[in-house]
Amino acid sequence: MKKILITGSQGQLGKALNEFYKNDSDVQIVNTDISEMNITDAEDVMQTVRQIKPDIIINCAAHTQVDACETDQERAYQINAAGPKNLSEAANEVDAVLVHLSSDYVFDGEKRQPYVEGDSYNPQSVYGETKLAGEEFVRRIAGKYFVVRTAWLYGEGKNFVNTMLRQAETKDTVRVVGDQFGTPTSAKEVAKVIDLLCRSDKYGTYHATCEGSCSWAEFTRAIYKMCGKDVSVIPVTTEEYGAPAKRPAYSILENKKLKEEFGYTMAEWQEALREYLAERNLIKKENGHFMKKKVLVTGANGYIGRHVVSALLDMGHEVIASDFSFDGVDERAVRSEVQLFSGDENIYEQFGRPDSCIHMAWRNGFVHNADSHIQDLPNHYTFIKNMIEGGLPQLAVMGTMHEIGYWEGAITEDTPANPVSLYGIAKNALRQMTFLLASGKDVKIDWLRAYYILGDDKKSKSVFAKIVGWEEEGKETFPFNSGKNKYDFITVDELSAQIAAAATQDEIHGIINCCTGEPLSLGEKVDEFIKEHGFKIRPEYGAFPDRPYDSPGVWGDAEKINKIMKNR
Repeated sequence: MKKILITGSQGQLGKALNEFYKNDSDVQIVNTDISEMNITDAEDVMQTVRQIKPDIIINCAAHTQVDACETDQERAYQINAAGPKNLSEAANEVDAVLVHLSSDYVFDGEKRQPYVEGDSYNPQSVYGETKLAGEEFVRRIAGKYFVVRTAWLYGEGKNFVNTMLRQAETKDTVRVVGDQFGTPTSAKEVAKVIDLLCRSDKYGTYHATCEGSCSWAEFTRAIYKMCGKDVSVIPVTTEEYGAPAKRPAYSILENKKLKEEFGYTMAEWQEALREYLAERNLIKKENGHFMKKKVLVTGANGYIGRHVVSALLDMGHEVIASDFSFDGVDERAVRSEVQLFSGDENIYEQFGRPDSCIHMAWRNGFVHNADSHIQDLPNHYTFIKNMIEGGLPQLAVMGTMHEIGYWEGAITEDTPANPVSLYGIAKNALRQMTFLLASGKDVKIDWLRAYYILGDDKKSKSVFAKIVGWEEEGKETFPFNSGKNKYDFITVDELSAQIAAAATQDEIHGIINCCTGEPLSLGEKVDEFIKEHGFKIRPEYGAFPDRPYDSPGVWGDAEKINKIMKNR
């Protein structure tokens, strides 16, 4: 396993690197910012690096406020030059590779054709001078290094893209510099390059910007066009804009060494921008509709529903909440008093013609043989029928593993259903009815199967909720079965994020397992739950016999939901 220490981990590139490596079991990330390690303090850097012993150090820390550098030259030098010097010496001490991020500002912008690695430097600002000084320290001191120059970077956090979108909320016209040219570059694309370099020993200085070029004004127009913003962009000159620090008028970088050494070409800047906006539900689709959707959630105040509402709102969607009461519903949602089971044929209109509906309303979900499951079935059928015939574009209905009945192994969308409880029978019947009602209609159907849910435990009726209650009562033990049966456990927050994502995407439909796809024994999960909560209570394993109709192991096939979450 490789250990990677990241400085400036809270910046745009630091966050992009964390996102890139989050599922890589061969990489351990150690995040630092000024509170964990001050790169301007040589002793602190050496002590920290010796303690962590990283294989790779990625220096994302920098003083990037170009105008502020002009008036605070000492601080700019300490962060942008002395910091890399300290990191170079510490990297040598533990034989680590140092990746140092630099800038197009080391050039003067007079060349008028793309700069390649090895071109003459001539920085025109304190920021550029200090970034060049940092580069030179790395090249002179570090034994194993990559200097990576990028430009016009944007990612998670404060950046040009987000600034322009905020301006579009209050302005019909914006003035943007039109005589400076460069390449907008996604932090996500730079993270890919850093990973590529770190898997090699081809040390040296590299350029890493997306392909193509534009002016700041053209960049702004592309942002507004992709997001469907009706804002006029007026180009102004650098002189008219009047920034204190001099910017290079032409700072397009050519990734010559990346192509020669690795045969690697970065994404076109428009393509990377489109992906960035799409991931944040900001992009305008070709048919003129935004990815941001109006979503109706029925059963919005239920155990799962409350979390789904919040997940949708956090994603940027508009939510219409439907239930009998709203005491636990996120205040950002619109509350609807429309009677869900009125039978009115115009109910889709009454709910405000949502783009998507997540139908979660269901009585007695924890009482598997309650008569209400069968008694309420006609109401669910009528509601779904009227919503589809009213013109609903997308419907997601909450299903359950109990549709399947007894099963050993992974449940896929093709696993035959043989329910053994009234709850399972009713849900299975509704699934069949829903797909039949949608046949030949212009509606996308997502049938979302849930598995063993935990979290927010006082609101559920699972064994975990009972453990919480018993602990509060002061019980020392509780009787339990062998705990050997394996299930697919998922927290209600993770489940809700999956439901929200599945019900608002446009690519993958049909039966979708909302799950982890990773079976774990009930005993292991109970022990983990008790340990995480610091409880004193302990289970008496074997006090109850295992039920003969419980599967020794059942879980969901997570292929579809994993693709959905990755695409999001």
